[in-house]
Amino acid sequence: MRLPSYQRPMTALFYVVSLSLLGACQTLDTIGQSLNSLNDGLGQYAEKTENTGPALSTATLPDFGIGDAFVYDNGRAIYVEDIKGENILWNGGGDYLFEMSRDFTGPILDWSYTDDEDRKRSGSAMVKEGAGTIWPLQYGTHVRISTRSANVDPDTGSVNEYDQWLTCMVPATETVEVPAGTFDTFVIECSRYYKQWWMQTTRWWYAPDIGFYVKRDRKWNSGSDHSEELMTYGPAPAKIAQPAQDILAETVQQSLENNNSGDAQTATYGALEIAITPLKTVQTEKGIWCRTYRQELTARNRTSTQIKSACRMNDRWVIEDEVAEAVEAETSGS
Repeated sequence: MRLPSYQRPMTALFYVVSLSLLGACQTLDTIGQSLNSLNDGLGQYAEKTENTGPALSTATLPDFGIGDAFVYDNGRAIYVEDIKGENILWNGGGDYLFEMSRDFTGPILDWSYTDDEDRKRSGSAMVKEGAGTIWPLQYGTHVRISTRSANVDPDTGSVNEYDQWLTCMVPATETVEVPAGTFDTFVIECSRYYKQWWMQTTRWWYAPDIGFYVKRDRKWNSGSDHSEELMTYGPAPAKIAQPAQDILAETVQQSLENNNSGDAQTATYGALEIAITPLKTVQTEKGIWCRTYRQELTARNRTSTQIKSACRMNDRWVIEDEVAEAVEAETSGS
């Protein structure tokens, strides 16, 4: 039976397509893998380009201690409030608390804060079993990480759960200059996806010398961008563990009482090293002796430095803001 003339081209096309598909069967898996690679953001790194940045040794996960603090040029300041096993509890200001593993590129495992309407907001996340890790860091590494998140509605208390995934890579090393100094860094880039949609990308410049990132850029699908650079870092005197604060206070007293200007008094508490160096001594019009001094706290290769002053009253050195109160009490008692 002869086909009508209008059906002949369509039939021929059908056979051509069928034969083409049969010939390509053995490459479908390869095609699927390539498409997945493109879809999850790794396609652009299929060919490893030459790294022109500094040669860095493989970097392991950073260590932290209570009181470790980092301050950025946008005003954001975070510090370690507590160590919970292998996890770190960070304070991001006020009552904003968030818990993470030592891998700061990973999801926030637990978080909470009070919003502008005085509502308590909270949520959590977990890394799914079998997910990869970007650590230890080395140029060219890339992994895919699957996560599950849960946010609590502040009004109803209902929990909204959803899955996301990240692609993380180390596309380069780079020397960067920020307010805190110049550092050789690993560039770490993680892109976050919900289903097939790109949601957000974060890029960190991680400095192995201090065990934290000195710069961070963030981009969202909403079009908003955010960037910050490290200004200061190191143990925060008011946030270190109480026993360490007690040793710090005693070291200040000993140094100001016994040391000449330029001579440091040192002490340690665990990994924390304390150095108090008197700088200048003056006598006020009221006959009160006062000294300025440099206070240095070092732990895990991070140092914070403060220039402070104290005046001697009632057989002890009274530090800065306490001086006015002490003077008033001494005057009223005389």
